[in-house]
Amino acid sequence: MANKYAMIDLENVQPASLQKLRNEGYQLRIFVGAHQPKISVDLAGEIQEFGERAKYIRMQNSGKNALDFLIAFYMGQISSSEPDSEFVVISKDTGYDPLLKHMRSLGLKANRSAAVVSAAPAPKPAAPSSQKKSPAQMSAAERVTFAIQYLKKAGKAKPATRKTLGTALDSAFQRKLGPLVINDLINELTKQGVVIDKQGSLIYQLNS
Repeated sequence: MANKYAMIDLENVQPASLQKLRNEGYQLRIFVGAHQPKISVDLAGEIQEFGERAKYIRMQNSGKNALDFLIAFYMGQISSSEPDSEFVVISKDTGYDPLLKHMRSLGLKANRSAAVVSAAPAPKPAAPSSQKKSPAQMSAAERVTFAIQYLKKAGKAKPATRKTLGTALDSAFQRKLGPLVINDLINELTKQGVVIDKQGSLIYQLNS
């Protein structure tokens, strides 16, 4: 399996979190400027969690773009011995981009990111389409589904007669459907066996 390397230009940016890199199995190479006195305790703690997969590389002497050249040197050194390796340079400096483009033209996987984005939380499930629509926009099938969900939530307070069921459904659909549509809806619920009329008293067969 090819190794993945994150080359962090610490002189340019100090990432807020390294969680995404750790989750994706990256090795860290942290490049520190000659006159860079310290890093945050939180960042140092996160780097420590990588164990042997993280290494600091400090520039001994200062100079214009010195750290940029150092990162380029180490990417070349690694790619010569590990041609299948993958690189991401963590820096806001767009000066890396021509080099990375050249590396990609040679078949190497090399990109730049201005920051490390933390793992995103799982998206919330989308609400059923029937709840996104107004009652008038729902199809007949969606109205049936909505009515069944409404009756399930009603628990023991479900309407006992056809008249009170009509009133309850009319309210549940925000009084937007009219009596004829409500009557058709009750007929469909009866046809599907959800509502059973026992001599004027209603019983319900609602799947859990």
